Amino acid sequence: MLFCLFLLVFLYSIWPLFNKTIFNPSNSQDTLDALERRKTLLYKEIQYIDAEYDIGNLDKNDYNLTRIELVQETSDIIAEIKLISSN
Repeated sequence: MLFCLFLLVFLYSIWPLFNKTIFNPSNSQDTLDALERRKTLLYKEIQYIDAEYDIGNLDKNDYNLTRIELVQETSDIIAEIKLISSN
């Protein structure tokens, strides 16, 4: 009887090792939170370069290149957030 109990506890403890996928619900939420923080930071960076351009600290070419990169990264992050949220 003791052996059966030991065997059941042992099998129960190693069973997750044989599963193909490990589900971690907090992982997707952590990723979503990190993406939201990055999106907020990118919005602030866009506002910052807009202000820098308006006061004349950035030339038009640098401003356009930087803004295009930031907007592209922001749109990629928004698409990823939508993908994660839909699951």
